Amino acid sequence: MKVFYDLKMPVELKEIKEILKPYGGRCAKINDGKLEYQIKEEKEQEALQALKEKGLVD
Repeated sequence: MKVFYDLKMPVELKEIKEILKPYGGRCAKINDGKLEYQIKEEKEQEALQALKEKGLVD
C-alpha cells in the first residue's frame, strides 16, 4: 500500500530509506514536503512509529 506523510523538517532521502528498510518500506520519495513510500499494511504502524521517534513526521 502507498502512504503519504507531511515531513516536519528537511531530511535526506537516504536517511529515510535506512529507517524504513527494516519494515520493508520501498520506493520512498519526497514530493512537495511530503514523504511517500510503499509498505505492507501490517508493517505500516511500526514504520510510522519509527519515523515519529526520529522526529520526522507527526
